[in-house]
Amino acid sequence: MQQRIIIRNVLRGIGILGVILFLLGYPRSYSLFIGSGVALFLGITDFGRQCPLMLSVQHHLNRMKLKKQSQVPH
Repeated sequence: MQQRIIIRNVLRGIGILGVILFLLGYPRSYSLFIGSGVALFLGITDFGRQCPLMLSVQHHLNRMKLKKQSQVPH
């Protein structure tokens, strides 16, 4: 758990540093800006951990089963 927090903080830091360098006019700043935007996105959201789960067919099947079970017939 602690390792995930550290990795996310590092990604946020890299993203913020890249945005600052882009704003200061660092050479090749567009590629740096795109890379730092991706790092910032992964640091802020937990997409890297959740993406395989969201794309999993088994996950969707389980959600559909739970949805059918939770519906109360009238």
